[in-house]
Amino acid sequence: MKVNLNVSGFETQAEFPNSDVEQIHKPLVEKFSKLYKEKQDRVIIFLAAPPGSGKSTLAAFWEHLSEQDEALETLQVLPFDGFHFPNEILDSNSTTRNGEEVLLRSIKGAYETFNLTELVRKLRQLKDPSPKWPYYDRNLHDPVDDALVVDKNIVVIEGNYLLLDQPVWNGLKNFADFTVFIDTDPQFLQDRLVNRKIRGGTSEEDALDFYYKSDAINVDNVLNNSQKADLNLYLNQDGSFKI
Repeated sequence: MKVNLNVSGFETQAEFPNSDVEQIHKPLVEKFSKLYKEKQDRVIIFLAAPPGSGKSTLAAFWEHLSEQDEALETLQVLPFDGFHFPNEILDSNSTTRNGEEVLLRSIKGAYETFNLTELVRKLRQLKDPSPKWPYYDRNLHDPVDDALVVDKNIVVIEGNYLLLDQPVWNGLKNFADFTVFIDTDPQFLQDRLVNRKIRGGTSEEDALDFYYKSDAINVDNVLNNSQKADLNLYLNQDGSFKI
């Protein structure tokens, strides 16, 4: 199935194998709707996945599918990226990596560069009828507070560290009614992330350097240090999934 989706504010054409749509994605969206009918209160879905796995596109596709069937409850995607600390904070604070003090800005995208306290506060507010949610502006390269109004009964929160097995982070799972994790081959992710940088105008040498200094660490952390999800989807190199 080919479809045009709004992913992180950009129009994107995506394609999903028809067999996956019928056997995985539609049944999942139907399950989310069933959960709402049973709970009769806002349902929170976590979609956790490593960088480069296409989680934002997948979440947008689920939203699209929910809009195509009147019998289903429409869902809303809430991105995790809006909880990045602003650049001015990243530029003035540091952490320790391998015994060396590094600016948070230099590892932007690592779990240390997200505002966990604010994320917990916003997750609690999802019990309210129409709470607000932050959004990461990819033109400003900074988060914008309260940019989104949460107005659907089912929300899919997509991000890298939602199931991270670190102190405090590992308590986030308690907010979710259902969790999904995308697993895949890290070499496949390296190829995708490096090629994405090159397409954006970065040289191959600089793209690989950034990968090893930043993305590789985050990929490893998510793939090898996440809690077990209710459903594990394995991303194949042809873009299909298997359960």
